[in-house]
This record gives sequence, structure tokens and C-alpha cells, in this order.
Amino acid sequence: MHNLLTQKGPSRRNFLKGAGVALMLPQFASLAKDRKDIEPPKRMAFLHVPNGIIMDKWTPKKVGSDFDLPQTLQPLNDLKGDFSMISGLMHDKAKANGDGAGDHVRASGTFLTGVQVLKSAKTLRNGISVDQIAAKQMGHQTYLPSLELSSQEARLTGSCDNGYSCAYRFNISWAGPKQPMVPETSPELAFNRMFTVWDGKNVSKQQAQINDRKKSVLDFLRESSYDLKRNLGKEDVEKLNQYYASLRQFEKRMQKDKPKILASQLKREFKSKPGNFKDHLDTLSDLIVLAFEADATRICSFIVGDEGSNRSFPELGVKGGHHSLSHHLNDKNKVQDLEKIDKFYAERLAYFLKGLKSTKVDGVSLLDQSMVVYGCAISDGNRHNHENLPILLAGKGGGTIKPGIHHKMKKAPLCNMYLGMLEKFGTPSKALGDSTGIIRDF
Repeated sequence: MHNLLTQKGPSRRNFLKGAGVALMLPQFASLAKDRKDIEPPKRMAFLHVPNGIIMDKWTPKKVGSDFDLPQTLQPLNDLKGDFSMISGLMHDKAKANGDGAGDHVRASGTFLTGVQVLKSAKTLRNGISVDQIAAKQMGHQTYLPSLELSSQEARLTGSCDNGYSCAYRFNISWAGPKQPMVPETSPELAFNRMFTVWDGKNVSKQQAQINDRKKSVLDFLRESSYDLKRNLGKEDVEKLNQYYASLRQFEKRMQKDKPKILASQLKREFKSKPGNFKDHLDTLSDLIVLAFEADATRICSFIVGDEGSNRSFPELGVKGGHHSLSHHLNDKNKVQDLEKIDKFYAERLAYFLKGLKSTKVDGVSLLDQSMVVYGCAISDGNRHNHENLPILLAGKGGGTIKPGIHHKMKKAPLCNMYLGMLEKFGTPSKALGDSTGIIRDF
């Protein structure tokens, strides 16, 4: 071990992968200095919040680096130099375009794809999402090509929002037109699928039981689904088979050797899903930071809140559900309640970004190596407006992004910015959804 640590050449990250267990070892600044020629990997995360935002409390009045920090973004005051505001972006494919009602499902379905989803509760049709374009090119370099998380259990069947499949509402990451990347909501399950915990000598008993299990989760699911299939129509059986295919692909990835983590080095325990919504979001955020730090994955999507969510927030002194309040009809009290919800989500974003900023790998802040998109495909929830979207971009993208600026675009597709991100990430694409070009200046 001593020879491995002192030999000239291997970067800390490559050494750790070779050693298998040391992805969570202390930082070796000397090795980082010796290998300045090795560029640290970039990370990419997409965070979705629901139901639009009260835009006059979100949008800075000034453009440029001297922008003001509006009321909703005050929780991010200590991070002002670490993020930029991007105004004027739009998602045309979240509009009806002849399909009638269903703005919330369209908004979530198109958020990362830029594609007009098919209005059907039985047949799926979307496009590949920006995170999965990156994962297809870069994902082989990490244990997980990408990580999908959500605060809400995903649904793939049934009708949501005026005849659209619920798959669009609960999944923002798509590997293809009919292949949603189903997110995990349990921090414990996500953690156990990513990491092996050990005490320095032995793998924990709980983890050993998981590792020794010979029958896959999918095998158990298949056994319990035979009776279900008999009562399903042809299209529903196809949908169920697509779901199984997605799970099988996930399990194949799980057959690789997991990164091992010392239990004593964990900042928190990832056990059962927290009952408190705030703690649940923060635990999932900590999991992303840990996954990025351990280089278990470099690409993540996180549904902080599912589009159309009618979650109540009594802990904020808010009466009524979020979605119901979003149709406020300019009622002052409802608008004030929405502002409280918007600020709550901004506080959780600040928690996540501070976690990235305070965590260093090879002497570099994770936030500096990351590009983090926060927002949604609805601006004014009362009118279901899909223009001038609330988009915040945090991080320096490994030196490819200059944060601390309010950029104002002129009705440009959000996908144009995504293409710019892909280019900076090292996974360029010629087109995405309804893109009309590439935005590079951010």
C-alpha cells in the first residue's frame, strides 16, 4: 500500500479505483499537485421544482454581474458568486400546440427533452433527455452512468392531467421515447445500490446480505406479476415489459463492483425515508454530494417536487395545496403563501449547493467542477406560462462557466442552453428537442 501511495504517476482518483476501496480515503494534495496535467471530472445535475414560481420575487431587475438578489433567492445570498440567473428561456413544447389542456404533465415531460409528449395514457412518446445524452457518452467511466432521484414515488401507468400518461409527470429523465429512467425516492435503497459499507475490515452484515442475494429484485417482481398480466391489455403489457427492461438494465449496472465506503467517514446515515419533507430533500441532496465525491456517478436528475404536486406545507404556515394555490387569480394571500413555498425550495437548493461547495476532491470544490440547473418549465403557474422560465445555473463547470451573472436571453429554447452545457461537459450533441442553436455564453 505504501508503494502505491508514494509511486510517481497515478492520480488520486485512478489509484482509488485501482485499490477498489479508497474512493472515500482522505485527500492526497501531493498527488494532485504532481498530476496537474489530469483534468478533474465535471459533474452535472438537474433539479426540478413544480408549479411555477412567483416571478417578480425571483427575477433580478438588473442584468449583468451587478444583479440584485430578489426575495425568493435571499437564502442563496452567501452563494451569489457561485450561480447565474438565466432569464428569457422557453419551452415551446410544453405549450398545448393543438393538444388542449395538460400543461403540468407536458412541462415535466419536456423539461429535459424539449419534445412534445404524446397525449395518451397508454402509449409513451418522448425524446432522450439532456442528462441521458451525457450518460450515453460519459457514463461508462463511473459505477453508475447516471443517478435519478425524486421526493415522490414514480408512476408509469394511469392517466394524469387531462389524458396524459403519469409517466411524464413523475419522470424527467428519459433514455429514449418510451424509456423513462425511473427515479429512486428512498435514500436507503439508493445508497445501498451505489455503495458497499465497511468498517475497515469487514463489509457490514446488512450489506453482505444484500450482496449475497442470488435472486434479483426483478425476478421477484416477475413472479408476482403473472396474475397482473392476465388482466392487462396488449398496450399495458408492453408498458410493463418496458418497465422490466429498464429495471433489468439497472440491475446489470449493479453487477459491477460497488465503491466501498468506510462507515466512520459517512457524514450521515442513509436509512429509511425520512418522514419530514425537508429532511427527506436534504438527505437526497447529501446522497448526490456523496455520489459525486466518490465518483460513483457524474450525472444526476432530482425531482425536488413533481409537476402538479398539491403537497401542503403546514410547517410554513401555508393553508392549501401547492398546485391549488398556484392558480391564485391574483389573490394576495395565496400569492404570499406561494412565495413562502418558493423560498422553502430555494433554502433546500442553498443547502445542496453549500454541500457541493464545502466538499473538495483533489483540492477542488465539487461545486466548481459542477453545473447545476434548478428550475421548471412553467413560469407563471396561474396562467401556465412556458416562456421566461425560472432557470438558475450554479457552478463553474470545471472552469467552462463564469457564474455570478444575470443573463437575459430573447425567447431562446431552453434546449439551446442544454446543448451549450453538453459541449462544456465534453459530451456534445448536434441537436436536442426543439433546439435552434447553441448558447455558449453563460
